[in-house]
Amino acid sequence: MEKNVLVGKTIKTVYLEKSGDAIKFVLSDGSEVTARADGDCCSHTWIEDVIDPEAMIGAEVLEAENIDLPEHLQTPTKHDHFEDEMEYYGFAIKTWRGVCTIAYRNSSNGYYGGSLNWPGDGYYGGVFDQNGKGTDWKLIGGVE
Repeated sequence: MEKNVLVGKTIKTVYLEKSGDAIKFVLSDGSEVTARADGDCCSHTWIEDVIDPEAMIGAEVLEAENIDLPEHLQTPTKHDHFEDEMEYYGFAIKTWRGVCTIAYRNSSNGYYGGSLNWPGDGYYGGVFDQNGKGTDWKLIGGVE
């Protein structure tokens, strides 16, 4: 398994696309890394929550990996997304400051799943115009 593109980098600022379709990390060197929520055919994936984003601000990323989302974070959705069968996913970003957890979800008829795709990963391309332009960003950690 290849290490995530954030490992060894220092995150300065984090933005969440307001629809939950993507999360953008601005690194200390000014470069940007965007991860996109991607749903398989006939499903929709989105980022539901980012828990403790300040744990990753200004500290070198030591680990960044998919995790089983703890049960207490598998709660009814806050967003206005169609829900049929819900799958719950997690991604942990660990620094010396702590752990930031990205909780993301997939809604489908039960046969499809979703992922959080990083630069270099295969990308399905989104369903129902998911992940269009990704231009409506909301600051969730760090300073602009």
